[in-house]
Amino acid sequence: MALNIQRTSIEEAESLLDIQKKAFYNDWLKYEDPMNPYHESLERLKSKIDQFEYFTIYCDDKIIGGADIRRRSDNHFRLNRIYIDPSFQNKGLGYQAILGLEKIYKDAKVWDLDTPQGSYGNQHLYEKLGYKKIGEHRITDKLTLIDYIKKL
Repeated sequence: MALNIQRTSIEEAESLLDIQKKAFYNDWLKYEDPMNPYHESLERLKSKIDQFEYFTIYCDDKIIGGADIRRRSDNHFRLNRIYIDPSFQNKGLGYQAILGLEKIYKDAKVWDLDTPQGSYGNQHLYEKLGYKKIGEHRITDKLTLIDYIKKL
């Protein structure tokens, strides 16, 4: 499977929103967080695509996910959100996508991100990629996020 990562065009927003809803649906059921990406509107996603560094993830020319990168400084970046269509998960594509994003940002010295405390698959993935736990922050009674950092 050939993975390709490109800057997102506004025309891809509807496809990405559909995938995002599928990817975050189970988290919504588990944590009931009103800020969960499952609830994002098309207008809000389009605004992010225009405003931030947003990427579309393709596998064999099919859109399978997206990523929202935030620049914190010249060499510090945040993987604000990454998602893969559930039918493409557990195939190593998330791992490849994060490595691909890191290669796009060659000047990066530091990356950070967070993930729900109960998302053991995500935690394993990030730790396998060299991210280290640095803390936690509580969002709701049901949701605590683990903070990660990776220094290159």
